[in-house]
Parts: sequence; C-alpha cells; structure tokens
Amino acid sequence: MKVITMLLMLVICLIPCLPVQAQDTQGDAAPAARNSDPVRYTRGLRLYQKNCAACHGRQGEGDPNWRQRDAQGKFLPPPLNGTGHTWHHPMAVLLDIILNGTARLGGNMPAWKGRLGEREIGDILYWVQSQWSDEIYRQWFENDRVVREEMRHN
Repeated sequence: MKVITMLLMLVICLIPCLPVQAQDTQGDAAPAARNSDPVRYTRGLRLYQKNCAACHGRQGEGDPNWRQRDAQGKFLPPPLNGTGHTWHHPMAVLLDIILNGTARLGGNMPAWKGRLGEREIGDILYWVQSQWSDEIYRQWFENDRVVREEMRHN
C-alpha cells in the first residue's frame, strides 16, 4: 500500500512538469512533448536502435566528421539529436529522406520504403525529436507549420 501511495504522490507531483500541448494559429495541435507518450517513445527507440543507430549513433550523435565526405565522396551520417541540421528540415523532407534514402543527395543512407511502415517511421521520428532541446523543437515546429501552410496555398 505504501508503494502505491508513493507512486501516486510521484505522479501527482510530476503532472505540473508535463508540457502543455501547443496550438498554432490555425488550430493545428503541436505534437505533445517529444516523450510524453512512453509507449510510442519506447517503440521509436527500439526501431531506431534496430535500424538507425549503426550509422547515426546510439543516441543520434552521428559521425563526428558528418560535414566531411568519405573516400567515395559521400557525406557521413549527420547527428539526429538536434546538434546537426536534421531539425532544419520540415516533416515532408524528413519523410522523403527516410523513404527514398540520400544517394541522390550525396549520402549513403538507404531507402527505407517497403522496409519500414508509416507508423514505424513516425515512431522513429518521435524518438529522434525527443532528443532535441525544447528550443530546437519549437523552432522546427514553427518552420514545419510555415511549410505546411505554404503547401496548402499552392
């Protein structure tokens, strides 16, 4: 009984620390804080470790020389943890890169189309974004919102 009471008190104390879901001016809800869904976070982490970590690092740190080309002239895997350029890309570009790979962009990443499903890719990106600082995520979210709005008008 004491354990249950202590766990309940812990949850009650942590509730104020949970981020509030943001709203943009168009009423589109921002995704909840990157790791507010523990099931999705865990699925994304497992999928990331299985499919991405060999190249991008266990925590998304990327290759230390990611800005340089390898002996074949290909770019090395960039960090995905918010310290590289990944967060500069809107969701549509991130999905395109994952689905179609980076050979056409001068990289070595294989195409994952047909190997990972939409939910799996979404879960991986959910985990990746959980590695970003709140400030990086807010900047990404606003940039993505602007791109989506521009696409609606075109």
